[in-house]
Amino acid sequence: MVISKLKAFFAPETTTEQKTVVAPTTDSKFASLETALGYSFKNQTLLVHALTHKSSVKPEQDPNGLTSNERLEFLGDSVINCLVTAELFHKYPDYSEGRLAKMKSLLVSRKILGIVANRIDLSRYILRGRSEKKNKREGGNSIESNAIESVLGAIYLDSGFDAVESVLKKILYPSIEFFLNDVENRNYKSRILEMSQKDGHGIPRYPMISEEGPDHDKRFTIAIEIAGVRLGTGTGKNKKEAEQDAARIAVQKYPETQFEKVLE
Repeated sequence: MVISKLKAFFAPETTTEQKTVVAPTTDSKFASLETALGYSFKNQTLLVHALTHKSSVKPEQDPNGLTSNERLEFLGDSVINCLVTAELFHKYPDYSEGRLAKMKSLLVSRKILGIVANRIDLSRYILRGRSEKKNKREGGNSIESNAIESVLGAIYLDSGFDAVESVLKKILYPSIEFFLNDVENRNYKSRILEMSQKDGHGIPRYPMISEEGPDHDKRFTIAIEIAGVRLGTGTGKNKKEAEQDAARIAVQKYPETQFEKVLE
């Protein structure tokens, strides 16, 4: 009942995205993507907008970033967090708040959303600029994980919470147990903390290296140090994400790192 009231309260209204200047597309162009999602857009323009990466838009023509998918990404992130939280709350009635919070953090992480995006081959539909086409060839899934958020945000605007929930039931919820049980998907900061403390090296430090970009598009670079030894640096759109990236690198390098001289 609470969820139903929340859905009613946050029912989508007409927005800039629904009036967007992005050109509409034909149904056939994204038919396979809609099949993978299990959802057909009533307003195809919303789908195009959701797939438009900022690199494909000239800054001078869109200084406020309204034509790219960033606003939809912002919306989709909140919608996903709400629905995944509700799903976990009902699925695991005996779990504590702290445990549920860690599970939700994993399931909405860039890594997991990137995996989900790759499963539906989302990358092939994203509209990119030349620089990001090069990055696509070099690997990485941050754009894809952001795009799945923007697509789900677009679905919310197109049809509301129930439609997004239906899509999540198809592309994410069936894999919840798999993702949670896969040791490789655990919180990297927790893993490296366990490893460091087990060996008597104390708590890892995460010194800030740099903070770049405008407020709406920040890029953080943060290092990780254990017992005075720097194991690597990570990047992300916020400090938490950058620390996780740094911790991921540290987990890989830790077994081969020598700490003895530092601890003497």
